[in-house]
Amino acid sequence: MFEHSVKVPRHYKVAANILKKVSTEGGSVKTLLYDDKLRHFRTNVLFALITETIKHSDVINKIFESCDILQNEIRLDPWLAKILTAELLYGKKVLPGKSKPEQTISSYKENFEKYLSEHQDDSQIQDVPKPRYVRINTNLLTTSDAIRAFQDEGYHFVRCTSGSYEDYLKQIQNLSEEDFTQDYHVKTIFVFPPGTKLHDHELYFESKIILQNKATAMAVHLLAPPSGSIVLDMCAAPGMKTTQTAAYMRNNGKIYAIERNEKRFETLRDFVNKTGSHCVEPIHRDCLEIKKGEFDDVEYILLDPSCSGSGMDISVHNYIEESRLAKLTSLQEKFLKHAMNAFPRAKRIVYSTCSLFPEENERVITNVVKTSRTKWRVQDVKELLKGQWKNFGSAMYGSMGTRCMYARQDSDLTTGFFLAVLDRDPKDLEKSLKNQEQNGEVVEEEVCEKDKESKADYEQDRDVNELDTQVDSVQKRKRKKERSDETHSTIIDSEGNNLIVDTMSEDNALRVSESETSKKKKKKKKSKDTEYYSIEITTENNIDINEKHNKMLNKNKVYDTVKCENTEKDKLIVDADLEEPVKKKKKKKDKRDETEEYNVENGNAKRQSKKRSNNNDFNEIAEKTENIESDKVPKKKKKNKN
Repeated sequence: MFEHSVKVPRHYKVAANILKKVSTEGGSVKTLLYDDKLRHFRTNVLFALITETIKHSDVINKIFESCDILQNEIRLDPWLAKILTAELLYGKKVLPGKSKPEQTISSYKENFEKYLSEHQDDSQIQDVPKPRYVRINTNLLTTSDAIRAFQDEGYHFVRCTSGSYEDYLKQIQNLSEEDFTQDYHVKTIFVFPPGTKLHDHELYFESKIILQNKATAMAVHLLAPPSGSIVLDMCAAPGMKTTQTAAYMRNNGKIYAIERNEKRFETLRDFVNKTGSHCVEPIHRDCLEIKKGEFDDVEYILLDPSCSGSGMDISVHNYIEESRLAKLTSLQEKFLKHAMNAFPRAKRIVYSTCSLFPEENERVITNVVKTSRTKWRVQDVKELLKGQWKNFGSAMYGSMGTRCMYARQDSDLTTGFFLAVLDRDPKDLEKSLKNQEQNGEVVEEEVCEKDKESKADYEQDRDVNELDTQVDSVQKRKRKKERSDETHSTIIDSEGNNLIVDTMSEDNALRVSESETSKKKKKKKKSKDTEYYSIEITTENNIDINEKHNKMLNKNKVYDTVKCENTEKDKLIVDADLEEPVKKKKKKKDKRDETEEYNVENGNAKRQSKKRSNNNDFNEIAEKTENIESDKVPKKKKKNKN
């Protein structure tokens, strides 16, 4: 009897979920392990269990078909069944748990072993043993200190050969259990013999050593950003290549690490902090949403987009559906196009995938480079590595394909990987930089011009306001004097006596009122940009206004004379040079001495001092004029005291 209350051990469930994602969605096992943040689990145990299941997936599928276990056990999860079968046949050789899935798989153990004995040739997997690659995190530990630390633990350091790449491959295949050496290309990578366990090492927990495969480290080696550069990692999580780039640049410069997925972003941020990569700025964002103007200082770009993961260890992706492959290639082309066109200062892009399908690799490169608006050239990786490599792209895609490189499991003793290096055409880069500088200068000039205009407008407004206030005060006094003069005239009676009478008629009053209203409207319509100002002043204010006017002339302001529409007498018009008021000063005084300002009412002479501002005042003046003409009372003339 099965005990239904007993649960399946959790690490089996986690391994089954990761296996399902790798098989159906693609990706790296290590990436998915980091994504789920299984720190409380022994990730090395999970990784070994999953990779062992993937390695023998074909044999396990044939075993299930021979005994019809999935048809007989309908409620059994097929992914969990594969994990438990791999543990039973290739792992611990026993399932100690009492859960129903474990006991179900254990009940088929005899059938499984019978199939393996009958098909020994099919069950043998030709697996080339791969060495253990370890990257030294030079942000926290130097390579010389790392060598001494391993030597203190009993390891023997073997110097890397100075011969060819073929000699190096032979050297690492012949490493003994206590030997380790330095990588042929990436000098911060140390190579240990297969089966070396470093998951529990003290330096690993301190993030001073990183368990990173050489194939992925080649991307940063070919990007080669000098210290102080600006780098963009478009798909950064979990942060292996990001932190390697920071160490390559000696933590000097800037690295924008973009990651869209929230959980993977948290993993990236934690990993960056643990490795001491201070020049890295993790950004939680979709890199396809980055627009021109946001990261214009980027010079080098790392692009490792989502792929089928067909190159990871002994992958289950020997076959992939065409529809899913088409979606992946479309997404990869979008990423590469965006990297080429959205960053005006970008000079080098390294495109990489953990896939061995040319549809995700050479085809993407050729399609995007041929249709790109900017001019990019695929660099020959063979030349960059000085001929010391074995696997390159397919000639089916022309010269662009052959310029790319592959890392293959059987020959390069690494995981399957693809790399392409794209350099921007120098003339196109120079043109892009000039356009960017011109745009920047235009913006700066516009800002400066706006500042100058606003400052000039402020000064002009201040000067105009000061001048207008003085002119208004002068005009008010002048208008008051003019109205009193226009309403009086001197006549001679039959006896030869002079009479001062009010001669303002209704028509004249209307004309005066209309002229004043029109003046008020014109005064309201004065703008800041007006280049002509009319000034009416008396001779007493001539000197003050002349000083103000000279100040305005120094600021390139032109003032013209505008004739006033009032009476010709007692009025002074100032032109741009302000010379006429000085010449007419004596004449003006003589005229003022001759005019008399009296108001005759009921036989008594009174000084006119009231200001007439509306039509009712003018009507009163007209009535007074009629009374004076009827009475014709002569009055003596009094001198005006100025």
